[in-house]
Amino acid sequence: MKGQNMNGMQMKNMSGMMGIQNAMQRIGKGKRKYTVKMSKHNKKFLGKFVEEIQKQMGSENNPQMKGVLDFLTYLKTECNKKAITEIKMSFDELEFLKKMVIDSVKGMEGMTYKWYQFINKLMVKTMIKSNRSLLEELK
Repeated sequence: MKGQNMNGMQMKNMSGMMGIQNAMQRIGKGKRKYTVKMSKHNKKFLGKFVEEIQKQMGSENNPQMKGVLDFLTYLKTECNKKAITEIKMSFDELEFLKKMVIDSVKGMEGMTYKWYQFINKLMVKTMIKSNRSLLEELK
């Protein structure tokens, strides 16, 4: 068998994907006893973020994805409630959400633009700031 050579970045990406897949299997099995307090802006941003994740995942009938999709719909409904500023999560759900936000930030930071795409670059920088603000409230 021929061995594949991997550089450090590919190993890091593979490790991150394995961590997310491991977290996906445990979602929905724990009790939601951790309370996360969020500002109005970050709660609204989290709702949009969850909506985008749901679009990317689609409606798969995979039993592993069922817990994730249930969690994402729960998050979306909690984010749409205007009176509530606290969201309850289990430890695994919180870790999964943190990993998703961190991977999103890493992906946006790695993007390169041409000189004439300065508007896109400014939008991405704003998104990175919003993601980091959300991440601070999740920690």
